[in-house]
Amino acid sequence: MKDARAETLRLFDLVREIDLRESPGFGFRPVIWHLAHIGVFEGYWILQKLFGENPLDERYDRIFDPINTPREDSKNLPSRREMENYLTRVREKIFRYLDESDFGGENPLMRDGFIFRMVLEHEYQHQETLAYLLHMLSPEKKIRPQARSPLNILSTLARDMVIVPAGQFEMGAREDSFVYDNEQPRHAVELPAFKIDRLLTTNEEYARFVDEGGYERREFWSDEGWQWRVKENWTCPLYWKRYGKSWRAQTMFDEGELDSQHPVTGVSFHESEAYAHFMNKRLPTEEEWERAASWDFRSETKHRFAWGDTEPNSLLCNFNFNFWGTTPVGSFPAGASAAGCLDMTGNVWEWTSTPFAGYKGFKAFPYPEYSEVWFDGDHRVLRGGSWATRAPLLRTTFRNFFRRQFRIAFAGIRCASDA
Repeated sequence: MKDARAETLRLFDLVREIDLRESPGFGFRPVIWHLAHIGVFEGYWILQKLFGENPLDERYDRIFDPINTPREDSKNLPSRREMENYLTRVREKIFRYLDESDFGGENPLMRDGFIFRMVLEHEYQHQETLAYLLHMLSPEKKIRPQARSPLNILSTLARDMVIVPAGQFEMGAREDSFVYDNEQPRHAVELPAFKIDRLLTTNEEYARFVDEGGYERREFWSDEGWQWRVKENWTCPLYWKRYGKSWRAQTMFDEGELDSQHPVTGVSFHESEAYAHFMNKRLPTEEEWERAASWDFRSETKHRFAWGDTEPNSLLCNFNFNFWGTTPVGSFPAGASAAGCLDMTGNVWEWTSTPFAGYKGFKAFPYPEYSEVWFDGDHRVLRGGSWATRAPLLRTTFRNFFRRQFRIAFAGIRCASDA
């Protein structure tokens, strides 16, 4: 928890406080709002719900409650120093309780440290959300941190589809480790054979869709997707700009020529679906994605990560802000799944065609606002993680979800088709 907090504060150090107090776009809270919200969430669940304490500051509980406080009421916020003082007070009380806690009792919030894992992963998720918001700010407002050296493009990789054989596999997570309610219960799924792209869709491939009129050709788009395209005047992915006959793109810390072999990102579900239709393919279902990512066909067992059960490292995938951006597709051959797909862990999230909903037997725990309230038919499931995802959230059962028109996530495309 201490390491996660240090990582959070380092993200805020990339931008001056005056810029952190800006809303990066219409409908978004100021970036700095997320700093205190992380502490309020911790304090509510651990100090109030678990140990029966009163709120440390009722004003914070009100201002930094994302459910009951409208975004337009998030303007007159405390200073960063005041927020950090609040975070310190919350943590001091939590650590006192942590030293005396019994993780083997009957309270489901305490069992195996569930509540502490939950607030830790909540902070990890907000770190990635912060990265989305920081990306929206112009590059000159940010300080570039140290990152690993860029990787060489593996140009010899086959840009083909792999055939995933028909069969049954176990979908979802077991109950013997921390997971969210929407990852359970584990259940058997029978699938026919299907094909799925070995590699993520690259900027070069997506640019062909754009250059051949993909955004103007109604036949590739669903009715709702076309309505959004027209309403928002989408003509290319978010952060792309055309200069003459070439494309440039804004990355986290600069703007430059489009990296042709990096995965396309800044695309909504609607754009991803239209591209798949352009390619005479489709987006994979969530079930297809998880089978291709997690299932070992020889041993008939499920893996926690695409390559197996070894914890993620910099030789296996692009994660944990290691490169502060995407890497060329296929740069981590050691991280291939048993099906032969690359980059199924990290780099960019992958849109699936599946609406976000509970598995059969779903039970909301510990609160419906994490999952259940979003079972609305409007959200689609994304899988795999991105370059800004922390290691625990890279598990092959983790289900991310966004509205179909959402574009600011580090999300890309892997197409599928019937076998």
